[in-house]
Formats: sequence, structure tokens, C-alpha cells
Amino acid sequence: MIVIAQEKNFEEQLKKWLRSEGIYPFGYEPHKMTTKPCGYYEKRWAGGGYTKAGLPDMHIVINGYSIELELKSPRGQASELQKYNIQLCQWGGSVAEVVKERDFEMIKKLVLALKNE
Repeated sequence: MIVIAQEKNFEEQLKKWLRSEGIYPFGYEPHKMTTKPCGYYEKRWAGGGYTKAGLPDMHIVINGYSIELELKSPRGQASELQKYNIQLCQWGGSVAEVVKERDFEMIKKLVLALKNE
């Protein structure tokens, strides 16, 4: 249960930071936006009846650039299906990675670079 909590905390930290940079989830109310929008993110729910198995957890679009992130706890590992789907996303031209909380600064640099492009 601790592993799931660690991954969820990382996810919440990432989503909060994305909103601070103008990257909002679908359906976010415009009057709540504190920064000019430049993109959106979508959290994918594993195991849902309408979600394809193995898709990365977060789909982020910034100024037309696509980022696919599979979020993992510090000890978490991507499944073979998740690794394959990350590779498919990369072949399609997306930035796609398996990331852990220790990678947060790298994610920030990437997002800011794409935001300012």
C-alpha cells in the first residue's frame, strides 16, 4: 500500500506543478486558472473498462508537443507491456518515459523548454 501512496503523491505533486505552469486537466474551470493556458494533461486510470492496458499514466500536451509519462514509486518497475507502449509512443514522435519522483526536476526542465518554444 505504501508503494501506491508514493506514486499517488508524486502524481499529485506533478499535477499541481503543471497547473502552476498553465497546463490544466480537461474540464478545468476557466475562472480557476491562475496562469495563461498553454497545454493540457490527462490522467489515465489503469484497469478501467475504457482504458487500454499498459498506456502511460499521464498524457501531457504543451504547445502541440506530446509527453507520455509512466509514473512509478521509487522501487516501482514498468511492466513489459508498459515498456513496449512507451516505445510505441516514442516511435510516434512523443517524448515518452518511465519516471520516478527523483526525475521531477528533469520533467520540469522538459516542460519549461517545450512551453517556451
